[in-house]
Amino acid sequence: MFLTLLLPALVLVALLYQHHLLHPYFLSPIPNAHPTSPITSRWIHLRRRRAQDIQAIYAAHRRAGPIVRLAPNELSVNSLAGLRTIYTGAFEKDAFYSDAFINFHTPNLVGMLHNQPHAHQKRMLSSIYANSSIQSSPHVRVLSSHILWGRLFPILNNLSRTNETVSVLPLFQAVGMDFTSAFLFGLQNATRYTLHLEEWTPWLDEYERFKYLSRDARYNGFIEKWCLDLCSRVQMPPRMEDPEVPATEAVVFNRLKASLEKSPDGRPLDLAIASELLDHLVAGHETSGITFTYIMWEMSQRPDLQARLREELGSLSVSLRYDEAKVREEVSPLSEIDRLPLLDAIVRETLRLHAPAPAPLPRVTPPEGTWLHGFYVPGGVTVSSSAYSLHRIEEVFPSPEEWMPDRWVDVEEGKIHDMRRLFWAFGNGGRMCLGSNFALLEIKLVVAALYANFTTAVTEHGEMEQDMAFISLPKGRRLMVQFVPLEKA
Repeated sequence: MFLTLLLPALVLVALLYQHHLLHPYFLSPIPNAHPTSPITSRWIHLRRRRAQDIQAIYAAHRRAGPIVRLAPNELSVNSLAGLRTIYTGAFEKDAFYSDAFINFHTPNLVGMLHNQPHAHQKRMLSSIYANSSIQSSPHVRVLSSHILWGRLFPILNNLSRTNETVSVLPLFQAVGMDFTSAFLFGLQNATRYTLHLEEWTPWLDEYERFKYLSRDARYNGFIEKWCLDLCSRVQMPPRMEDPEVPATEAVVFNRLKASLEKSPDGRPLDLAIASELLDHLVAGHETSGITFTYIMWEMSQRPDLQARLREELGSLSVSLRYDEAKVREEVSPLSEIDRLPLLDAIVRETLRLHAPAPAPLPRVTPPEGTWLHGFYVPGGVTVSSSAYSLHRIEEVFPSPEEWMPDRWVDVEEGKIHDMRRLFWAFGNGGRMCLGSNFALLEIKLVVAALYANFTTAVTEHGEMEQDMAFISLPKGRRLMVQFVPLEKA
């Protein structure tokens, strides 16, 4: 009897020994990020707790090559070949996403682990987030004109008249929130934080707490209630319209609601909508605010580049010069702005060097396993790549720590192809950021309008190194900028 029980136990121990120690440590040829990586996850977990993992993984790749072992069941890959296998190969998401990104205890596109429900919901929204759809949308043109000329530029004009400076991170986070919420809910129902920064500051404080709460702790808290209020507002009977705010369609809300009503999936309808739209709201304000801040940080150090951009902006068929009578005019055609090569290079290079989301995006290998860089990787292993490391592959991005927009201009066809495939600010493949086209057009429009009217100069700043969280802000959270009108420059 004893031997009958002992033999299976010994076999189990032998299998565990081979899988968790013998194979990863002695038999697997995959390089290790740390000597202990094959037998424990302690090394990488400790760095994650200290927000040191992103740079530690990059250092491991520089030392050991395009594939490294971070823990017994976790690998990092830093190559174009790895991206094709992992992110266009339909690997499903790691459980990390479900813990970190699901709102209202209800899955959304980012938090869905399995590809099938994700693809089903993404099809509901992909057409309205397509670049051609956004560029031609009359609602996007109207909301862009109103937020730009009716909200942001009166503030900047007043600052320039009085020679005052402003902390651009919170201001332009508010701009990002107003743009995003207007596309989701329509201008009449959207936020107006650009005009009401006294309300925006406490919201940002609440959001900082929200980001680090567990799913249970954030459930039905301040941020989730705020989102539900926005969703309720858009469904109420029309109120007396504010004559200062033009009406636009609730583009995203209406499409998502109609699609879920037509094709229900078992989730409560109101929570399925709110969970999805809250993710759009928090991503839309934070990542755009970070990008605006770093563009002004880099451009303010380069007056000659500001002048070059201004010269390029002169080619637009509709001027971006501001005057108070322009408040109700539409902006330049978004398709023209999107095609400006230097503007595109400035935005891309900022997103490359100062990626708002620089962290690894973990996936899980399929049950049958896969091959990565000539190594067989069994099923159930966490594999990931990160924008931070990909954007610093020197063969594609020489002098990777330098901000050089011209690297994107007049590049050989073969090289620009690799640069664009390695551009990972929004991820790639079937699970890439749904709102990337909207975000890029918003950023390009605002930056173009800024430098068509002002020069910028930094007067004071905190530590500008990023904090290397999943969404990574400047550590000092402070960049004071002076907007000098062109006639005074």
